[in-house]
Amino acid sequence: MLVQVPWLAMLVLLPHAISMDGGPGFAHSVQHAGNPMPGPTEEDLEAEFRRSREMLRASPEFQGDTADAHYRLGKALHHRGDMVGGVEEYRLAIRRDPYFGDAYRDLGALLLDWHDYPGAVAALEQAVQLGRQDAETYYWLGRGLMGKSDWPAAATALETVTWMKPDDAEAYADLGLVRMVQGDVTGATNALRASIELKPDNGDAHALLETLTLHHTDRDQVIQAAQKVLAVMFRR
Repeated sequence: MLVQVPWLAMLVLLPHAISMDGGPGFAHSVQHAGNPMPGPTEEDLEAEFRRSREMLRASPEFQGDTADAHYRLGKALHHRGDMVGGVEEYRLAIRRDPYFGDAYRDLGALLLDWHDYPGAVAALEQAVQLGRQDAETYYWLGRGLMGKSDWPAAATALETVTWMKPDDAEAYADLGLVRMVQGDVTGATNALRASIELKPDNGDAHALLETLTLHHTDRDQVIQAAQKVLAVMFRR
């Protein structure tokens, strides 16, 4: 089993790592890269999800064409990794009750996992308007706005998180990355230092801060480095 490495640390260290012995796990993965083990196809997985979905829909626990029943079923499907079924049920819940803030919020979170950033932002903004103004909702909104490359709005959402939840190291790290792509070296440095102070072992924040330190006099280099990281984070 390969050791999990923070995504950003891996990105920053990749050129150096290529020249080193990656160990038996790395060698094994390279040897078999061209000959992957057979596994279920997307069609197989969707067929299994569909069977499970219909079984849950037939369960007495989720009977009734109500907003609450559809919402609870959506959460159950989402928890099982059934994104298609989860989206369907959250949208049915919203159709039955257009003011169902929790359904909008959880739909936004699911669409964020699905890399549908415009859809996620629309749902999360609606959740905020309906009263779901908590740190987690704003964090997901900030991530969705990052996926849309809406840097000013993403920064505002993430700053709101740091105000609501001052100990959120991940929000500070994401804010630092947004400030980098905006070319705001001072703002990025302050946010990343705050993230590291809250979470000293945050490898991603350390890697970003190292990049800032290396290129702090060259704003264009800072922006380009941030753009490369964001392209990996939010690839579809």
